[in-house]
Amino acid sequence: MIDNKRNTGAALYVHGKGGGAAEAERYKPLFPDHDVVGLDYKTFVPWETGKQIYKAVSELRERFGEVILIANSIGAFFSLNAGIDALLRKAYFVSPVVDMEKLILGMMSASDVSEEELKAKGAVKTASGEMERSDGDPLRQRRPARRF
Repeated sequence: MIDNKRNTGAALYVHGKGGGAAEAERYKPLFPDHDVVGLDYKTFVPWETGKQIYKAVSELRERFGEVILIANSIGAFFSLNAGIDALLRKAYFVSPVVDMEKLILGMMSASDVSEEELKAKGAVKTASGEMERSDGDPLRQRRPARRF
């Protein structure tokens, strides 16, 4: 329940794969002056999920003025691509993946898929059932860091 008279701002939690909005509860003690709410996004396509995140942040900003983002794993990835930089006071990213390139290469290796094969096919299904995509050479491309 949101009570914007009691708190100074809102904190939006964006869950990772297999998670849910209810996980926001664990962050409430860390942000006692904020209403902590979870977003239960309905898609796993970055540009669609990004729209849902943008809408949620925009609505919270309108109500509270200040919004903090807490995003976990793939939720952090979706949030980074949601175009919400200017709407946030601060962002916290929680990720069990320290080296995404190593993770992807490990999944490909376990499925006997080379970088060349991925590049040639554009997309392959790995042994874990995940779909890996290649647009050019994504394992070598790096996006510049952005400040929130």
